[in-house]
Amino acid sequence: MKITPKGPDSLKVTRAAGGPEPRPAATMPPPATGTEPGGVQLSSLAASQLAAGEAPFNAESVERIKQAIRNGEFTVNAEVIADRLLEIELGLARQR
Repeated sequence: MKITPKGPDSLKVTRAAGGPEPRPAATMPPPATGTEPGGVQLSSLAASQLAAGEAPFNAESVERIKQAIRNGEFTVNAEVIADRLLEIELGLARQR
């Protein structure tokens, strides 16, 4: 994998020719129910989505991103990522 600059604020992720094929996703353990010792508590919305089998993400958007990565067309705006990380850190600092 090679990351090349494409403009002042972005990176382009490309895959080398003949590079390794994508690996299948690892199987995940079943989600925690909140009843295990040290487990998590699900909100009523999260529990209802889990029970209904709804994905907690936009599968169509994920597939578009995966396809862009496969095609070597996915770009990353480093400035936006840095800004979002700072927002998260500031939010965590306020909670302490």
